[in-house]
Amino acid sequence: MSVSTRSAPTTSRPAAPPLTAAVPYLPALTGVRAVAAYMVYLHHFNPFHEGPGLSGFLYDLVLEFHVGVPLFFVLSGFLITLRYAGTEQWTRGWWGRYLRNRVARIYPMFFLLTTFYFGVRYFQEGVFAFRTWLFNVTFLRGFFDEYKYTGIPQGWTLTVEECFYLFAPVAFALLRRRPRLLWALPVALVAFGSLLVLTLGRLEHHGLFGNFRFMLLFTFFGRAVEFFAGIQLALWFRQGQLRAPRLPGLLTTAGLVLMAAVVLALVWVRGPYAYGQEHPVGIALNNVALPAGIVLLFAGLLTEATWLRGLLSTKLLQLLGRSSYVFYLIHLGLVQELLKQYVTTSSAGLFLLLNAVAIGLYYLVEQPLNRWLRAPSLAEQA
Repeated sequence: MSVSTRSAPTTSRPAAPPLTAAVPYLPALTGVRAVAAYMVYLHHFNPFHEGPGLSGFLYDLVLEFHVGVPLFFVLSGFLITLRYAGTEQWTRGWWGRYLRNRVARIYPMFFLLTTFYFGVRYFQEGVFAFRTWLFNVTFLRGFFDEYKYTGIPQGWTLTVEECFYLFAPVAFALLRRRPRLLWALPVALVAFGSLLVLTLGRLEHHGLFGNFRFMLLFTFFGRAVEFFAGIQLALWFRQGQLRAPRLPGLLTTAGLVLMAAVVLALVWVRGPYAYGQEHPVGIALNNVALPAGIVLLFAGLLTEATWLRGLLSTKLLQLLGRSSYVFYLIHLGLVQELLKQYVTTSSAGLFLLLNAVAIGLYYLVEQPLNRWLRAPSLAEQA
């Protein structure tokens, strides 16, 4: 397709500044999304049995596969920085287009599936829980300990994501003037979250910032380090500071080893807690040490030609990665329960069926709605 080189008439409106920077397609990171979603799935549906022996050890290990969530958070920080840092976020219309793109990415499927859940519950129970539905579709439920698992239980992570989307342009503007603030900002966010616990937490209103463990594990203020780890990686990548070491696969291997060490440490510190990340030391391991390992892994996937990058870049993993968001939303909750009740009780069959439904919803619903919502308005085209 040819591009016209003629100058625009002097009476035409100046073109809007680009909303995103040019970003190369990184297939291995798309494949990572599928792996992260499947880790969370295994965390919720552990195939091993608790007890002594090898099966018991594997059960304890897979129980900590909630670490798939930090993979998503670091990846979000990386991709949002690549696409938007350095663009003119204070120009006319930028914020509206930015927010529309972010809403288009995650909101339509979440809204439809959440409303479907509450609609089915109304049909079953004869009562529509309007307040809980409203807290879900506005992402407010993620600030309340009592509401965090309502609706789509794993959807609490979307409140964390949305908070990052809202804060990211502010962070980019601050870093553009003061790059040294990069690691001061997540510390400030944790401090602000602590202030919310000490103030709003005293209200004892449905667990609104009810305690420090909730704030550190379930809110953006506590999980900010993961996003800023992705921001740091993106800045290194943009500035050409990522280089493959002389020893082949060193970064990838180091990342995998550090991540495995963190998971093993979470198993070791779990003690009386449901999961290792709930232990005070486990919080630090999950929120700080693990993102360091993820950054090393991603750096390796970006710079090293390893077997893992090849595997994650295959067509199958690309397909599963693109549909992983829908899979994440349906793998636990009403859709999964209905499929198990009416279609199959086989664990393997259910896993395959969830993937098939996710792929179908991705192509038939998520992708078309995403494109429609991202399309420029008539006013912008004028």
